[in-house]
Amino acid sequence: MPFIYLSLDLNFSFQEMMSALDAMDEICSANDINMNLAAVTPTVIVSYVAQRVFRFLLYALLELGKSQEETHASFRNILTDIERLLVMRDNPPKSPPLSKASFQPEVEAPLYNKPCVLGADDLGMLMLLLHELRTIMWRDRRRFPVQTIRSVSEDVAELAGERGS
Repeated sequence: MPFIYLSLDLNFSFQEMMSALDAMDEICSANDINMNLAAVTPTVIVSYVAQRVFRFLLYALLELGKSQEETHASFRNILTDIERLLVMRDNPPKSPPLSKASFQPEVEAPLYNKPCVLGADDLGMLMLLLHELRTIMWRDRRRFPVQTIRSVSEDVAELAGERGS
């Protein structure tokens, strides 16, 4: 009789052990995606750092030229300088009066009729900035779409006075 109790006890222990193993398998399968992400993270970080180092070596040390981001940044800076120059010219127009009570048309009218033109220094700076803009655009033309080059070239020609006043 003790043999029967022992076999029932072993059978019960075996079933408990199998259910515990099934529970562990479920936990492991639920954590598979976390383990895969943890395994891939160092590879992604190393790839990103290697790409940045390679780009630095290619553009800075070998002096092959500027990256696309640097080219676009210098292009934007020149456009900003041109805009500032055109807005902050030597003879800007007078601002209109704030209230109707202070408006005196016979006194203020001659100030509005003065021509707003660039001085010699500002005009020279404008030509230098336009030349620099064209240089960047044609030196690094592969970094700009063809339509952008065409439209910017037309605008620069109008600003430079090549298409009339």
